[in-house]
Amino acid sequence: MRKTIAACIAASFAVNCSITATAEEAFMAPLVEQSVLLDIDADEFVVIVGERGHVLVSQDGKAFTQKRVPTQSTLTATTVVGDKIWAVGHDAVILHSSDKGETWTIQNFQPDLQRPFLDVLFFDDMHGVATGAYGLFYRTVDGGENWTAERHASLLDPYDREYLEDIREENEEFYQQELESILPHLNRITLEGDTLYLAGEAGLLARSDNLGESWERYSVDYTGSFFDIKPLDDSTVMAVGLRGNIFVSRDEGEWEYVNTCSSSTLNSILIGSESKVFALGNNGMMVSATRPLPTSMRDPYANPADCEADDGIKVTQVADKAALLNATMFNGSSIAVTANGIKTLTLK
Repeated sequence: MRKTIAACIAASFAVNCSITATAEEAFMAPLVEQSVLLDIDADEFVVIVGERGHVLVSQDGKAFTQKRVPTQSTLTATTVVGDKIWAVGHDAVILHSSDKGETWTIQNFQPDLQRPFLDVLFFDDMHGVATGAYGLFYRTVDGGENWTAERHASLLDPYDREYLEDIREENEEFYQQELESILPHLNRITLEGDTLYLAGEAGLLARSDNLGESWERYSVDYTGSFFDIKPLDDSTVMAVGLRGNIFVSRDEGEWEYVNTCSSSTLNSILIGSESKVFALGNNGMMVSATRPLPTSMRDPYANPADCEADDGIKVTQVADKAALLNATMFNGSSIAVTANGIKTLTLK
């Protein structure tokens, strides 16, 4: 029986708001491999998701088959654990397949919430989280049969947290309303070992040592949005975002700016080898950096036209200039999803 949207909104934020809903089946596009595709993940096989509920699966990373899924909502992110797949997207939709994408079920669908999920990550086949716009954060402990909404005030900057605590002393209900209204977009979540990393809006970079139950927000001298964060090794963490900005933290020290001389927004990080890392961005821009990454004292808000890139930084552009959204290494190839579909990247 479908749980009403109103009931979910009225309930406590810790109440399960998973919804069983009937949605339109995804459009089976004849040129689906050339459509807008937004995320990719791989284990023993590759899964790609994108606009209009498109889901593509490949066993070899070369031949892709579109799968029939019960939604036309744009799918923004996917994750693979063994044979199981989860995909999330607009309308707060969460889809699940337990058989490598052959059959699918809807685990959550809340179009009236008007908040998309932007990423999903499972720690194993039972425990996972989905994050999204305006602080959207859902957790499951049973493989997605039930999802519980959470709000994390620790992801706010110190000034907003201080403001909210003053409100909380007067009115808990108003505190919860304000918290929900000012939480930033949570764009990308990454697990490395026992540490969870988060990149988001308004300079948000954070880490958690308990799978997101609590968060420590990093102090970064930048207030633009970050779209990916990834550990490069045991001591180095890299983050990328708006206007070509790259920041690096070493040995849990201050976040340092990397000068790329490019203003194209960077959407994701691809670790190519032990010596090279790549940042993929809009306008087909691809920034390669030799590890360890250089850092610069230059102002991240300065005009990129008035600079020289740091040593070890090289900026190239793919021929069709299509936005590069994400990529993964599979069977020795770098497979990317772009605004023009699937692309194999040449990493130099």
